[in-house]
Amino acid sequence: MEKLLQTIQQQPKPLPLKRPHASFLEDSFDQLPSSPARKRYRPESVDSFVTEWLESESYRERHCRSDTLLGHSDGEPIPRRLTKSAPNMGYTRDADGFALPPTPASTRSRSYRADAEHDSQVSWYGPSVAPSDMSGASTGSSRKSLVEDPYYRDNNLAENNIYIRDVNEEFPEYIVKLVYDVGKDRNSPGPSSDQVRHDAGLHQLEKGAGESEVEKYFHANVFPNPEPSDNLQRIDRNPMAKHAVPDVGSKLKVSTPWPDMLYGYNRLGAFPQQQAQLRSMGNEMVANTQGLVYPFFVIEFKADGPGGSGSMWVATNQCLGGSASCINIAERLNRQLRQCKSDKVRPIDSAAFSIAMNGTEARLYISWGHNDLDYYMRKVKSFLLQEPEQYVAFRKYIRNIIDWGEDKRLKEIRKSLDSLLEENRKTTSQLAKSRPPPSSDDSASSSSQKRKSSSSRGRNSKAKSVQEDRSGGAVGSYWKLDATYNRHFHSDANGNITWAEEEGHQDDSFVQIPAADDDSPYANFSSNT
Repeated sequence: MEKLLQTIQQQPKPLPLKRPHASFLEDSFDQLPSSPARKRYRPESVDSFVTEWLESESYRERHCRSDTLLGHSDGEPIPRRLTKSAPNMGYTRDADGFALPPTPASTRSRSYRADAEHDSQVSWYGPSVAPSDMSGASTGSSRKSLVEDPYYRDNNLAENNIYIRDVNEEFPEYIVKLVYDVGKDRNSPGPSSDQVRHDAGLHQLEKGAGESEVEKYFHANVFPNPEPSDNLQRIDRNPMAKHAVPDVGSKLKVSTPWPDMLYGYNRLGAFPQQQAQLRSMGNEMVANTQGLVYPFFVIEFKADGPGGSGSMWVATNQCLGGSASCINIAERLNRQLRQCKSDKVRPIDSAAFSIAMNGTEARLYISWGHNDLDYYMRKVKSFLLQEPEQYVAFRKYIRNIIDWGEDKRLKEIRKSLDSLLEENRKTTSQLAKSRPPPSSDDSASSSSQKRKSSSSRGRNSKAKSVQEDRSGGAVGSYWKLDATYNRHFHSDANGNITWAEEEGHQDDSFVQIPAADDDSPYANFSSNT
């Protein structure tokens, strides 16, 4: 107790204030030009002066028992960063009296505009994923895309009749056959299990790799890139056309797919003999701005390593929208084929495949149209990519799907387009034959109308001449009056008689003249006036 009292008595007493404010603040005021009596506070001067004052030896010796506020325990001074004054935030302090930073506001808000064109949807804020979803993308890094919305499947996809089916649900019969075909063993050699086991690049993905590294590896080792002149075409990271995306007209829209990879056909290379029919159909078969047509295979990559973003659940959502868009394009062709009257025309197989994968796992899906209204998708198989046997099987499925697209499916589409072209030609020919030719009555009526029009113009000209002669008083010198018909006529030097057309007389092409002797003015009359 005595030691404690001695310690307290040794504490220095506070220095008395000689002025109501610290003297060093006097240098922080300037005379204002407009008001010499008023002062202006300069925070920069205060900050600089306070720093120098606190760091001076005299202050530290007189007022500081320790250097904990100005240096580390090892004696190194703490660097200072002067800032502007901040408003009083009312910081919470811990047990030692230090101010705690305020808790940041939650970033998970539900005020997000989900679609770029429709403002009525709601989604989440959060870290952004790779841009394989176009609709609802944000310029800020804190906003999530529509496909990350936890209710995207229940609301947006279901509203537009797109569903993921349970893995235990049976496939339709034609889908069973297709799945069996793409799972067959291949004749072409692939990597052996031992080669896969010693693939350093593949096993590096398991340790953690970004999405770009995952894409780079599988681009080089699994997914072929066709040549520009080939039938197939692969387009990477390009949005699909809006008209391809299923849309029932609801405010809940399907996010516009932006596949990491999309396989379809080169329009010129795959359909050289069907260009006329394709042009007549507009752009309904076009999947994106790169001209890829009738797509059938969607691939979405994710990564779960350091810096990775997205999830397999999100990738599956993207596969749902992308594969449904592929089916939608193919079904437009089928709707035209079903309208053909020929029994030889058959709809094409509109099924589409998709893959959601990261550096360690791949999920293969197949999608098909159901009841001309719904789009169904179900998983075919999952693969652990670092397992040699499963990696080889995964690669086999990929190559078989691409071969199916380039062979059987392409032949079906070509045949269907040829059938549509032939049907259109037959329809045009039948319409031409069914159009009635012009009738003889119509021809006679047309000829009569022409003659009457010509005769009317002639009569008007003759009547005008008669009127002019009458008005000029020269009737007696040119025209003579026939008392029998009470009509004027003219007889030329050869004895030919021309009758004047006058009002009140019948318009006959032939006039019957009674028989007359040679001295009569009708002796040389020709009845065809």
